[in-house]
Amino acid sequence: MDLRIKIITFILIILPAFSGLSSEYQNKEDIDSRLEILLRKSIEYTESNPDSSTFLALQTITLAIEDNNTLVALKAYHQLGYLYYGQNKFDEAANQFNISLKLAQGISNTEGQALALNRLGNVNQLKTNYLKALDYYLQALEINKQSNHQAEIARTLVNLANVYSVIGQYQRSIEHFLEAMDIHESIGEKEGLAWTSLGIARLFKRLDLLDRSMQYAQSALEYYKEIELQTGKSVGVTLSLNEIGGIYNKLGNYEKALEYTQMVLDINNRTGNVHGQAANHISLGIIFLDKGNYDLARKNLVEALSLKNEIGDSLDLAPLFRYLGQVEMQYGNTKKAYEYFSQSLSFAQKHRLIPDLSEAYLSLSLVFNKTGQFQKSLDAYKNYSSYKDSLNSSDIARLEMQYEFEKREKEQELLARQREALQEARLERQRVVLIFFVVAFLLAGLLAAFIFYGYREKKRINQLLVEQNNEITRQKQEIESQKEEIEQQRDFVTRQRDQIAEQQRLITDSITYASRIQNAVLPGEVSMESLPWESFVFYKPKNIVSGDFYWVSELSNGKIMLAVGDCTGHGVPGAFMSMLGITLLREIAGKDDNLLPADMLMKLRQMVILSLNQQGGKVDQADGMDMAIALIDPKTLVMDFAGAYLSAMIVRDGETGYDLESANPRVTKSDGLSLIELRGDKMPIGHHISGASPFSNHIVQLSKGDMLYLFSDGYVDQFGGEKNIKFLLNNFRRLLFSIFSQNPSKQKDILVNTIEEYKGDKKQVDDMLVLGVRIG
Repeated sequence: MDLRIKIITFILIILPAFSGLSSEYQNKEDIDSRLEILLRKSIEYTESNPDSSTFLALQTITLAIEDNNTLVALKAYHQLGYLYYGQNKFDEAANQFNISLKLAQGISNTEGQALALNRLGNVNQLKTNYLKALDYYLQALEINKQSNHQAEIARTLVNLANVYSVIGQYQRSIEHFLEAMDIHESIGEKEGLAWTSLGIARLFKRLDLLDRSMQYAQSALEYYKEIELQTGKSVGVTLSLNEIGGIYNKLGNYEKALEYTQMVLDINNRTGNVHGQAANHISLGIIFLDKGNYDLARKNLVEALSLKNEIGDSLDLAPLFRYLGQVEMQYGNTKKAYEYFSQSLSFAQKHRLIPDLSEAYLSLSLVFNKTGQFQKSLDAYKNYSSYKDSLNSSDIARLEMQYEFEKREKEQELLARQREALQEARLERQRVVLIFFVVAFLLAGLLAAFIFYGYREKKRINQLLVEQNNEITRQKQEIESQKEEIEQQRDFVTRQRDQIAEQQRLITDSITYASRIQNAVLPGEVSMESLPWESFVFYKPKNIVSGDFYWVSELSNGKIMLAVGDCTGHGVPGAFMSMLGITLLREIAGKDDNLLPADMLMKLRQMVILSLNQQGGKVDQADGMDMAIALIDPKTLVMDFAGAYLSAMIVRDGETGYDLESANPRVTKSDGLSLIELRGDKMPIGHHISGASPFSNHIVQLSKGDMLYLFSDGYVDQFGGEKNIKFLLNNFRRLLFSIFSQNPSKQKDILVNTIEEYKGDKKQVDDMLVLGVRIG
C-alpha cells in the first residue's frame, strides 16, 4: 500500500484513538469531517492508485456504519462499486451499487438513487443485459427529471441513446442524443459533450453516414484531449481514436485504420486495459478481414475472444462470433463457420439484438447455400429480410437523421443571424455615444475659451486697480470726496472676481465630468474580471483626463483582445484623441474579428487620418497615437502582436524557448527567468514620413504561467531618484523580473509603490499605464 495512504489512515483513524478521544468524548462533527476526508482521498486515488483507493473506501464504509452516517456510507459503497466496475468485476460492482441504492432509498436521497441506478444500467449494458439496462436508465431519468438535475438528465439520456443504438432503435437513439447535446451545451458540460459526440459518431457509423460519423468522432477527440490536459484521464482519447480507426476501415482506408487502431492498442497495453485490448483486437480482425489477410484476421479475433473469456466480458460477442465465422468461410471450413454463426445467432436472440440477429441469419443463409442446404438457406434469408425490415431500413433512418440535423443547423443559422443583428444594434449605439462625447468635449472647449477670456479681463481689471490706487495716493482729498464712486468700482471688481471664480469652478467640473465619461468608456473591473486569467491595470493620468487608454474585449471568435494606447499630448487634448482611438478600435474589432493586430493598426491609422482630415503636413504628423495590440486564443495560447512605437514584454519561468515568428525579439535572462520583448514598429497611428508602410505582426506561443505586459512610455519616462533622471527601460525590465512570482494584484501594488517612491516630490511628466495578464 502507498505510504501516503498509511499516513492518512494513521492521522484520521489510529491517532485519535491513542489520544484518548473515545467515542463518548469525540465530537461528531470531527468524525464526520474525517469520514469526508477519507472518502475524498479514495476518489482522488481512483485512477492513480486503485488498490489504495479501495482500501480507503472500505475504511470509510466501516467507520460510517459505526458512526451511523448513512449518507457517507452510501457514497462509499458507490465509490467501491465504481472501482470494481473499472476492474471489470461487474458482479461485485453490481452488489455495491445495489447496497448504495438501498441506503439512498432508506434516507430518501434522490441524488444517490439516480447515481446508483445509472451505474447499475452501465453494468448490465456491459454484460449485454440491454433490457435490464434500459429499465435502470429509465428509473434514473424519472428521478433526475423530478429533481431537475440537468447534468444527470443529460448523462442518462446518453446512456439510453447508446442502448437504443445497439438494439437497432435508431430514431429513439438520435432523439435522446440531440436532447442530451442541447443540455450539455446549455450548462457547458465539456465531458458530456465529448461522450455524446462519440455516441452520435457510433450511431452514424452503424448507418453508414461516414462523413457525419467522422465529424463527430473528431469533435469528441478534441473535447477529450482538453479533458486529458486538465485531469490526466486518457480513456476518452483512446475510445475516440479507436472509433476513428473503425470509420477509416469502413471508408476503405486500411492504412489509416491500422495506424489509429494500433495506436490505441499500444496505449491499452501500457495501461493494462484488458477490456480495451479486446475491443482493439476485434477492430484489427475486421480490418485484416476486409483487406483479405485472413491469417492476421483470425489471429486477432481469436485473441479478442480469449481476452473476453478471461475477464467475463460479453460485450460485442455477437459480431465477434460472426466475424470468426466469416474468416472460417474464407478458409472453406464451413462446419466451423456454422458453429460460430450459430453462437452469434444464439447470443443475439438471447439479448434481442435486432441488427446482429439480421446479420447472423444472413451469414447462416450463406453457409447453408455453400453446403447445398438450399431450403435452410432460403428460410434463414427470409428471417434476415424480416429482421432487416423491422429496423425500418437504414435508408429511412438516414433520411430521418438528415432531417433532424438539417433542422438543427437551420436553427443555429437563425441564432447566428440574430446575434449579428444584436451586434449591429450595439455598434449603432456606440456611434450615438461617440457623437455625444464629441459634442460634450466641444462644449468643454468653448467653456475653456470663455474662462481664458475671463482671465485676461481679470488681468486688465487688476492693472486698472493699480492705476487707481496710485491716483488715490496722489489725490487723497479728492478720493475722499469721491468715496461713493470708488465703492461702486470696488463692488464691480468684486463681482468680476466672483464671476471668474465661478467660471473656473465650472470648467473644472466639466473636465472632471469628462474624466468620468472617459472612465466609463474604458473597461472596468467587471470587464477585467471576465478574462479567463488573473490581471491588473495600473492607470494614472497626469491630469484629470488622460491621453492613455486601454481596451479589453472577448471577440465573437472566442479570442481575447488586449490593447494599450498613448495619444499625442495629455489632459484635454490627449483625452480627445483617446476617445477617438477607443471608438475606432471598438468599431474595427466589432466589424471583423478575423483581423490580425497588424491589420487592426493599419485600419486604425487609415480611420484616424480620415477622421482628423490629415494631409501629411508637419502639424498632421504630430497628431496621432502609439498603440500595442495583443490577440490571444485561450484554447491554444497562441498570441498575435503588433505595435505602433509601443512594445510588449513576456516574462516566463525557465529557458524553454519562445517559438517566435518575430523580427529580432530582444531576450533578457535573469535567475532562471526569460524576458521576451516584442518591439513595435517605429511609426505611429497617423501620418508619418514612412507613408503607409504596413505594420509587422508577431506570433508567439504563450505558456501557462507567463506574464504578459503592455504599457505606455509614461512609466519609464518619469523623472526622479537622487539624480532626477528618467526611470528608463532597463530598470523597468529588472522590476518585472523581481515581481514575476507575485500574483497580478500584488504586482500592481509594487509597480505603484516603486514609481511613487522614485518620483518623490517631482511632478508627474506624463500619463502612466501598465496592463499585466497572468496566462493560466
